[in-house]
Amino acid sequence: SGLITAHLTAVPAFDGGQIFIEMQDGESGMRIGHATMDIRYHAGGSEPQTVIPGQEVVMMMEFQGIDALIPSGHGIRFVLSDTGEDYLAPACGSACTVHVLPSLSEVTLPLVDRSSTPILTVPSPTEE
Repeated sequence: SGLITAHLTAVPAFDGGQIFIEMQDGESGMRIGHATMDIRYHAGGSEPQTVIPGQEVVMMMEFQGIDALIPSGHGIRFVLSDTGEDYLAPACGSACTVHVLPSLSEVTLPLVDRSSTPILTVPSPTEE
């Protein structure tokens, strides 16, 4: 529950490129949500920054809002690619590879531990 973030340490091969992360139910493969970022915006803001090929940057990514329940016992899988469903490929094409360094990256999944007690009790309509 909450805002899922991915802070990916990445090394661009070009002044450009993007990362697309798809979050899936680990059992069924169902798409739960996604995040995407052009590496030139790794530090945030609305103006692109020059990135130097071979230089590490941290891409501060956030997932789009998600309205999904993951069944107990199911895992979550993250699939990284250079483009995703319904997204255009980067303008620099396949020449602008972005290498992610998993051991230096971090994904934050806020969790809520709830009891079996209902959170919202809907009143029954009264009969007249």
